[in-house]
Amino acid sequence: MKIVTAKTAGFCMGVKRAVDMARKAADGSGKTIYTYGPLIHNPQELSRLASDGIVPLEESSGIPRATVVVRAHGVTPTVLEKLKEEAGELIDATCPKVEKIH
Repeated sequence: MKIVTAKTAGFCMGVKRAVDMARKAADGSGKTIYTYGPLIHNPQELSRLASDGIVPLEESSGIPRATVVVRAHGVTPTVLEKLKEEAGELIDATCPKVEKIH
């Protein structure tokens, strides 16, 4: 059996950007970087991110005074304001294309 990978295989631009932003924030600092919801719907990539200290927030845990990354899908203006008030540092990785249609 021959397996061929498409030239365009991989993450979309917005998800790649969000993953890159989260990795840059972690950058070997040893601190936990939280994402508001899973950064990507790919269990293998979520495991790789977790090994770098990048983990999704649990809904019941509240917002920590730590670095929180908004995923590419974005959030409502109300949630964004709450994150700005409560997170220690907020990184808005909303995809520019998604933001444009919001």
